[in-house]
Amino acid sequence: MKQRATLQQVADLAQVSLGTASRALAGRGRVSEATRTRVREAAASLSFSPHTAASNFRKSRAGSVGLWLPPQVRFMDYYMNFTFGLSEALGEDEVSLSLIPHSLRPDSVDRLHVDGFVMSDVVAGDPLARAILESGKPVITSELVPDGMPAPTGSVVTDQAAAMRESLDRLHRAGASSIVLLAPDIAQSWVDAARAGAAAWARDASVRLEVITLAEVPTAAGIHTLIARVLSTNEDVDAIVCAVDGIAVGVLTALHDLGVAVPDRVQLVSHVDSAAMPVVLPPIAAVDLRPREAGMLTGRMLLAELDGGLGQDERVQTLALEFHERASLRPVAAEA
Repeated sequence: MKQRATLQQVADLAQVSLGTASRALAGRGRVSEATRTRVREAAASLSFSPHTAASNFRKSRAGSVGLWLPPQVRFMDYYMNFTFGLSEALGEDEVSLSLIPHSLRPDSVDRLHVDGFVMSDVVAGDPLARAILESGKPVITSELVPDGMPAPTGSVVTDQAAAMRESLDRLHRAGASSIVLLAPDIAQSWVDAARAGAAAWARDASVRLEVITLAEVPTAAGIHTLIARVLSTNEDVDAIVCAVDGIAVGVLTALHDLGVAVPDRVQLVSHVDSAAMPVVLPPIAAVDLRPREAGMLTGRMLLAELDGGLGQDERVQTLALEFHERASLRPVAAEA
């Protein structure tokens, strides 16, 4: 039996993005007539037909998408940029975005007037998150959901373990031999993956790695106290990796205040890049998690699901991360 063509195959044949193909076939959004014609011709040549259920659902759409973000992190740079990217993608299809308040009762989710949901970094056991995932409406997540949570319709994923290994390897190649990882205390899949990647790297490289878990984002004074304690407890610490959004600049300030030279004495890496990382002295090396692109991709996947249905091989899409070398790293000695 011939397999049904997918929307991604239509987009590939028409040489457009998934979101553009979705909008062109739905007859909405900002799509030129030439592009719309090319997409429709590609769909016809592949005998593409949207799922009947999805087509019927599209005709009665609310024109709004709900966004769930983890509790107490909405001020963070990552989630702000993720929301901007999602809003931009939805705006291309004239769909509005509604932020889901954490005060919402889980049994009220079914009454929300939205067509579907986007969720970023689902927290294990969160009752509101569980209710959204069980709502019966399409749900696209940024990162996989933790074990024990209901499966979403689709996910945008990144290789957090590989990104962490790359950061640690770069530090080690510049001479780091005793590294501290500051990690958030929250049950999210990306955190688990990053910590697992760090542990595996330390084991393979035979390098000392101490993981310090932070229950919340500390104040500037709290960061200063923490770094002073870390350095007094282990004088050999020569590198710090910050996997908590928003604290790397505070760590850099604390090191300066303590008279510790960066990167000569201690190298510094942030696992979450932001606009502040390249403008401090020295600029802080960081992993670009590409939040805006993640938001855009989740939005376009949800629109594609609403407009025709994602193919089975389109339900998990990978977003590549980028490591930005900056002056908080020591140069790597040239090999003889």
